[in-house]
Amino acid sequence: MNILLAVDESSASQIAIEEVAGRPWPEATTVEVLTVVEAGQVSNGVNDAAVALLRGAGLRALGKVAAGDAKAVIAARAEAMRPDLIVVGSHRPSALTDLFVGNVAVHTLRHAGCSVAIVRARLDDGLIPRKILLAVDGSAYAEAAARAIAERPWPARSEVRVLSVVEVVLPAMHALFDPPFVQSDEVQRLRVEAVARAQRAVSDAVAILAPSGLAVSETISVLLDGTKEVILQEARDWGADWLFVGSHGRQGAERLLMGSVSEAIAMQANCSVEVVRARVG
Repeated sequence: MNILLAVDESSASQIAIEEVAGRPWPEATTVEVLTVVEAGQVSNGVNDAAVALLRGAGLRALGKVAAGDAKAVIAARAEAMRPDLIVVGSHRPSALTDLFVGNVAVHTLRHAGCSVAIVRARLDDGLIPRKILLAVDGSAYAEAAARAIAERPWPARSEVRVLSVVEVVLPAMHALFDPPFVQSDEVQRLRVEAVARAQRAVSDAVAILAPSGLAVSETISVLLDGTKEVILQEARDWGADWLFVGSHGRQGAERLLMGSVSEAIAMQANCSVEVVRARVG
């Protein structure tokens, strides 16, 4: 597995470095530590320190320092390196994060062609079991997220909770009317179909996770609020350490116009998040 770890001198980056160093990874994993400095600036040694910490943890690690705009340099390096995963640190989400695209983590998430992990907190001991929340919707992208969890080593006794949110989508002809005006038997039929889809999504993910040896639990939530809100609340209530979601891989202008539930979750969750972006089908 090839990991691109983008760091600077911030405490958020230090948390990301320690999380990567403390977690088990597949054999032969290589981590490239990338530090971006402004033109004419000298690196303050964070890159060397990070490489030393990762090597001390038994990982193959190498360092790279480049000058320029962080967002552009990270994107260019990812394009050249084609890593399996980009890891970045992030400060707590804020209104400004949602409003502007300037944040490096946001830009990386929106434009990377691979999975992106945004680290917000690290357990004190890398061997402590992790609580991993996997949100699925029955798509091939959600299945890719389940495989990403299943194929990696995790601390003993780590557990995964598979969540699917039931969304009752009314046909276009009914969208003009409020629910009270839609025939109740039609709404009930749609609800039954939605629950069945959610159950299939959960079952498919559980089957993928079964060989991993992780403890797996299931939960289905009937939509009372937006999908994003349900997933974020579940992560908070359960005390998740990691939240995994799949991404359809939209990039650039299309992504900005259409929006993204996975992106909103990544930037607003109170735990670390990995958005899995993989070629499917």
